[in-house]
Amino acid sequence: MILPYAAGGLAQTRQRARDWLEGTSLDRARKDDLVLAISEATANSVAHGGGTGILRLWTSEHGTAVAEIRDEGHLANPLAGRRRPTLTSGNGGRGLWMIHQLCDLVEIRATRTGLTLRLHLAP
Repeated sequence: MILPYAAGGLAQTRQRARDWLEGTSLDRARKDDLVLAISEATANSVAHGGGTGILRLWTSEHGTAVAEIRDEGHLANPLAGRRRPTLTSGNGGRGLWMIHQLCDLVEIRATRTGLTLRLHLAP
């Protein structure tokens, strides 16, 4: 499934992702985790990645649900989100850290043309 998104449409994007997840083998808690991670990633994308993006959803041959978020953003530190930021941190980063906590694997690809985040959750 391919879902373009932009500011003002994130609630609809979350709902469509939730509907798509009903067809996967993830249990309810894992589905909720992925929806939360997608919500955070797409909100960050709108705020820091050019205002729009593309969400792609698929399952692997082993039943792992994969959500890919692409935008025109840039990330100076490809290891961002690996360490828990302090609550007083002025740099943010709590959302990306949370995504890492919710997902089994988070892949980050930063190129000259934008940023790709792949979120993996196994059943």
